[in-house]
Amino acid sequence: MPTDPPAGYVQFERLLALALPGLLLVACLVVIAPFAAALLWAAVIVVSLWRPLEWLTARLGGRRAAVGTLLALAMLALLVGPAIALGDAAVAAFPQVQAMAQALGAVAAERAPLWLAGVPMIGDRLAATWRMMVGDAGALIDTVSGVAPEIGAWLARQTLALGATLIQLLLVALATGVLYAQGPAGARVALRLAERVGGTDGIETLEVAVRAIRAVSAGVIGTAAVQAVLAWIGFAVAGVPAALPLAVGILVLGIVQVGPLPVWLPVVAWMFATAESTLAAVLLAVWCAGVVQTVDNVLRPILISRGARLPLLLMLVGVLGGLLSMGLIGVFLGPTILGVGYVLLRRWLGLEPIPTAPSAA
Repeated sequence: MPTDPPAGYVQFERLLALALPGLLLVACLVVIAPFAAALLWAAVIVVSLWRPLEWLTARLGGRRAAVGTLLALAMLALLVGPAIALGDAAVAAFPQVQAMAQALGAVAAERAPLWLAGVPMIGDRLAATWRMMVGDAGALIDTVSGVAPEIGAWLARQTLALGATLIQLLLVALATGVLYAQGPAGARVALRLAERVGGTDGIETLEVAVRAIRAVSAGVIGTAAVQAVLAWIGFAVAGVPAALPLAVGILVLGIVQVGPLPVWLPVVAWMFATAESTLAAVLLAVWCAGVVQTVDNVLRPILISRGARLPLLLMLVGVLGGLLSMGLIGVFLGPTILGVGYVLLRRWLGLEPIPTAPSAA
């Protein structure tokens, strides 16, 4: 008749039963870590585009794998293709931008002393200082020569970073197609996990996270796209060279929450300095400052608050805080994390749950 194992052996078995799953989880995270950013981006894209993708799948007779393949190809065309094309456009537009900068510098060197001399009390001193800085460029040349190796090393690092970014974009495109093709199975796993962890509250929390991702996608990317289109229209009408690359720059700065000001303000300054018609420069300045710069103050809150059904201030803090703490992916993860925390806090305090749209699940 077998004897009972010692008490210490039973405790060791329990500890081993707890440690092995933990070690397995850590090992899985280590393996997935190099692809974590790409998988997060793919999940955000699939969640944001889920409804139109489901509509397309229904129109194609339920061929989810075919739609996933089309989605991956579309992501390759929208992510990797523009990244390469943007580099080519930047190189092609560099002479035009350089000529604009040279023209602005020549006008500044010619007219700046006249403007500065008109300043009351200290105008003569400012004009003399300006002439000395412009006339004595030897020190500036020596300084630039001294930091040239550092600049070269920085450019080399940026080139490597660009290559890594292209690889990440390729992984995002492939992962997006796979995630959508396996979407129903993944949705069942996520729903079951939320139910096992939090019951009804867990399901509500999952719905809030989905709504937050969709609302931020519409608010951030949609607003940046509108600003870029409006800026391109203004640049094209005013006859600004390289209008399309400048508009793409506004799109990127809008997505990363910097805003279009660093792009359009130098363009307006160049227009005032070089344009034959002052009216054209004034109209471009009014268009950029009054429309391009301010449209996000109206459009983004409407898109975010209408989609997320969460406090607008909470969403905006999540966007900015996520960007500062986690980078560009934090623009989407920050509001999602704050939204989930907000829902859990309301449930813990016994407040009414947030109204949920019938189609949110």
